[in-house]
Amino acid sequence: MISSFNLRSIITKGTYRILGFSGFTVRGIVYEILKSIDPNLAENLHGLKRIAPLSTSPITIEASRSRVLSEGSIFSFRISALTDDLSMKIVNYLTENMDLVLRVKDAEAKIIELSVSTLDPKRVLEEAKPIKSFSIHFLSPTFFRQSLTKKCCQYCPNLKIKCPYLKCFKHYRYIPLPEPYLMFRSLLRLWRKFTGIDLNYREYVEWLLKGGIAVAGFPNLKTVRVYEHPTTPKWSVGFKGKVLFNLPEDTYSEEMAKTTYTLLKLGEHSNVGGNRTAGFGVIKYQPKQET
Repeated sequence: MISSFNLRSIITKGTYRILGFSGFTVRGIVYEILKSIDPNLAENLHGLKRIAPLSTSPITIEASRSRVLSEGSIFSFRISALTDDLSMKIVNYLTENMDLVLRVKDAEAKIIELSVSTLDPKRVLEEAKPIKSFSIHFLSPTFFRQSLTKKCCQYCPNLKIKCPYLKCFKHYRYIPLPEPYLMFRSLLRLWRKFTGIDLNYREYVEWLLKGGIAVAGFPNLKTVRVYEHPTTPKWSVGFKGKVLFNLPEDTYSEEMAKTTYTLLKLGEHSNVGGNRTAGFGVIKYQPKQET
């Protein structure tokens, strides 16, 4: 079971001015929560070199366009756990510590409302719909990583651990574009890692390589640079906005279309692309209504 926790909170002391990207602040809050649950858990997740079973969202401030949180300001953010074990640890800790003080940089806040939504992978797969077109609203900066090799196709469907060239040549490029292959391969890896349910990985990757999903339009897409801290040059680039996609008729497969629907539902909890633990890659999926 995949669980998403929405923490609605109020500033009780101090002021927090959002100068950089608030997702980095949320990541700090979340790791403080994990440290309180289990110091080893927080340390292990922070140093994890593999796919993290965790994603977050940036801060949303209620009833204000200001980027300043002062006493009485209400804000919210999301934490998503992709494993049963992590979900249970978080929900047990939060429900038993509703008076928890959250450190928001120089300010303090307390939780006033906790809501939980869940995703049952097996049920989503059973109820999957054979979509033909859809839109995705990328609500926070999004980017993908693409590995580069000299002697192997950059879109090679073989597992990375079996590629002999990557052992001596490990370079990556960051792609701030809604490239369907990179996005859905990323979601497929998350699905395979955390659900334990088979989705015909190789067949789906090969279908993506044939152009199974295509970009149909960019109603409002922009590239943004976000800083982790306002006084240091550490930054990331990503894209935000709405993108239209379709499944072309010449490669259309009902089975692959259902898999695509399944992965999109996962993506609304897991986020997509890189830096998911810092609130990157938050998406809202909308299927196109057939007439």
